[in-house]
Formats: sequence, structure tokens, C-alpha cells
Amino acid sequence: MQFFRQVVSFFRFPFSVPNPSAFDGYLSRTIGRVHWLIHRQHSFLVPFLEQIKDATTETLLATPLFRRHQYKRMGEFKITHGSGSETYLVKIYNYPRLFQKIKQCFKHTRGFHEFNTTYLAAMRGVPVEVPVACGERKYLFTKESYIIMRKIAHSQSIREYFRGNTLLKERRDVLKEFGRLAKNIHETGVQQDAFSLDNFLVYDENGSKRIIVIDFEMVSVHTKSLPEKLCFWYLAKLNREKASFTNTERIRFLRSYIGSDFSRCKRAARRIESTTVQIQKKGAKKSSRLCVRENKKFGVFKSARFYGFYRRNYPAETLEKALHTMGETDRDDVLVNHLRIVRVSQSSPSRTDYRSMKQLWMNANALFALKINVPIPVGVFTRHFPGGRNEGFFISEMPDNCIPLSRRPDLFSDQKLLFSLARLGEQVSPFGVLNKNLRFQDILVQMQGDRLKCYLGNYHSFSINRLPGETNKTVNAQIVKYLFQTNHAPVS
Repeated sequence: MQFFRQVVSFFRFPFSVPNPSAFDGYLSRTIGRVHWLIHRQHSFLVPFLEQIKDATTETLLATPLFRRHQYKRMGEFKITHGSGSETYLVKIYNYPRLFQKIKQCFKHTRGFHEFNTTYLAAMRGVPVEVPVACGERKYLFTKESYIIMRKIAHSQSIREYFRGNTLLKERRDVLKEFGRLAKNIHETGVQQDAFSLDNFLVYDENGSKRIIVIDFEMVSVHTKSLPEKLCFWYLAKLNREKASFTNTERIRFLRSYIGSDFSRCKRAARRIESTTVQIQKKGAKKSSRLCVRENKKFGVFKSARFYGFYRRNYPAETLEKALHTMGETDRDDVLVNHLRIVRVSQSSPSRTDYRSMKQLWMNANALFALKINVPIPVGVFTRHFPGGRNEGFFISEMPDNCIPLSRRPDLFSDQKLLFSLARLGEQVSPFGVLNKNLRFQDILVQMQGDRLKCYLGNYHSFSINRLPGETNKTVNAQIVKYLFQTNHAPVS
């Protein structure tokens, strides 16, 4: 019965936003085939929206913004009103495929969902930027939606804020406020699946820092507070960003979230750390599958001479030039503008074929997803010659001032090297163990002033397991110690 009611409602009101009167402070306007809900304080936008003919997007997307999602476009525009001007952000959702159009006819659009969840969160006291307007075009099988937000000047995400050079006291205050906000979100029943540093915005207001939640595409609002298990899951998602914070700062955030009970904070920290490892392992497994498919992060590389997979944020033209440079030399290891190209042929000790190169690529991306210190895997390629001879090429991006440890024998007696290798062992221990046959040529060392940083240069020198981190830590410490003993390096 409910289904037939939706069908009747659809043909009676093909472009109506549900229950306009339910949103306090909003006006309802139908402009062309688009039904808009517009906040009264921004009613001066009505004449501007009337310029849109047949819901075209050129006027709204005056300044297009890059977005990888194929069903969403983003942009910004500026409106002069009264004595000043205001900049607005707009998201436009559409569904180009027929099946998706039919499916979306009987449910709310993504634009209205984001508007509705943002409004509900604001009504519960969560600091958000309430949408200025929400529009929906729904006619037969065409359904397109719009959401317009005010752009907050001089704002930045939490991630960008903590990457900058901020004062220590201000940094502490923002962390405490961030912890209280995260607690408030969970207690009010707001479930944000994309719970990351990018979805919290920091800006100045009346001389102090304010934090708000943004991007409500993947948000649902519940009548009760979130279960504790789910809360810790989202806190573990934040905990993956360990490189952005010191241990003291992470504890400060957690105490602001949990409260002053130190023993409870300690138990929560252990639980969050354990959940973080689970999430990272799951993410590494997912990355190893996605890296051999066509998606927003990875692409399939095809040319007249090469075939393979590559990371999309590296232009295909640049990679092809690097491969041609490699083809003009007889060397098996070439460095081109921080891109290291390694050739593996059937005549080499480790014979290659499509399966082995594909597995190397999958292993490399799994380690990179775990945020282990490894060169960034850029792409893997094969080239076939007449007669059945094959060649494989692996491209990775090398960190600055980074060379194999086997080329720096002068460092073997440096205690800093042992400490750096020990830190590398601690970094990988939550996820698995180093290879027992680890060699100095498998380690890359980077000079950072008077400090040393070690990377795993061989993607096969580490394996993921299910053992506890403390067990792996003991094994890895023994492997590092044996590595020094076999190379006659002193170990204290």
C-alpha cells in the first residue's frame, strides 16, 4: 500500500520536496521545474535562482570545484547583496543511468537527504552550517537535486589546521573543543560514517576558534545516543591519523571526550588502539583488491607497448614518459624525478610474469594503506615482445635523500640507525612481522638533518598476520638484532 501511495504522490507532485512546513525559517518556491526551500535570511537569492533555465548548472557552477564522484558536481558563486558580497558553495547531484533514475524516483534525493540531516543535527544542538537552500527537480525519470551552503571565509579543516604552525596553547584548546564536539555528536544520535579530520571545519569567531561539522552526505540521525561500541569504532577511525598528533595530544583529546576518569581513559585507549588495527587491516585488504580495478584511486594503464595498473593522482602521460626513458637504457634500476623504475625480466633471478607483478602491486598497496614507511607505489606495468619474452616494470616514488642502507656502510656503527630500525619494527608490529631473511639492501635510509628514518624498500620483506602486536614486536626485535649480527655491526 505504501508503494502505491508513493507512485500516486510521484505523479501528482513530480518535483515536490516533502513537508516544506516542517523546516522552520524556510520559504517554499517553485522555479521552473525546480522546487526550492530557501532560508528567509537568504531570500535575496530567489531572483538569482530564477535565472536558471530548465535547471541548467552553468550559473550555479560559476567556479567549478574538482570532485571525483561521478554523480556529484561542486562549485561556488559570489552574490553581491546590499553593501557586501557573499560566497556560496553548491553541490549538484544527478543520476545519468536509467536504472538509477527509476530507483531514485521513489526515494528522497541525496541533496534533500543532506539538507534534512544537517537541519536535524542543528535542531539537536550540533554546531553545523545550516544550508541556505535545497532544490529538487523531479519529472518522470529525471531527478536532480541541489544544496547551497554559505562558504565560511578563512576556514580550514581540522587536518589542515593541525598541519600548520599553530601556537601550543591554541592547539590544546582546539583539541579539547574537538573532543567535546565528538562526544556531543555521538550523544545526540548523529551517526557520521565519514568520521574524519576532513569533515570538521575550524574558523575564527569573535576572537576564538569554533569547530563545526560539515558534509552530511553519509549521516543518519537517530532518536537515541550511539552505542558505545559504535562510538569507539568512529574514534578508531580518527586514531588512524596518528601522524598528525603526538601521543600527548591524542590523550588530551580522549580525556576531553571521556572525562577526567583516568582509568576509564586508559581502558578506552587500549580498546580504540585495538579497533584501529582492525580497521587498518581491513582497509589494507580492501586496497589490495581495489588497486587492480578501475575506480577513483586506481586506473588501468593501456598503451601500444605497456599494460598495467597505476595510481590516478600520477598523470598517465608522465608515467609513459618514464617508461620510455627506462626503455632507452640497459639499466634495471633508474631514478627519474623521484620516480624509481625497476625492470624485472625473464632473464633476471626473480623471473616475472603477469601474476607475480600483479601480486607485487597488491602487496605494495596493502603496506602503503597500513601507513608503513614504504615508497609510494605508483604503478606496475608489463611489456610483451614477439617470441613470448616479457618484461615487467614497477614504479614507486622515493622520499627525498633516501638510498639503500647497503650503500651506506658508514652508518652500521651509528646507534641512531639501530634506534631508527627499532622504531620501524615497532611501527609494523601491530600488523605483522618482518621477513627473517631481511637484508640491508631491503632497507632504505633517509637523512633528515642529524636524524635517520628507515623505510622498507622491499615490499616482500613484510607479511601481515593475526598475532597480537606484543608477540610480533618481540619477533621483529630479534630480526633487527640478527640483521646487525650477520652484517658484523655492533649491537649494544
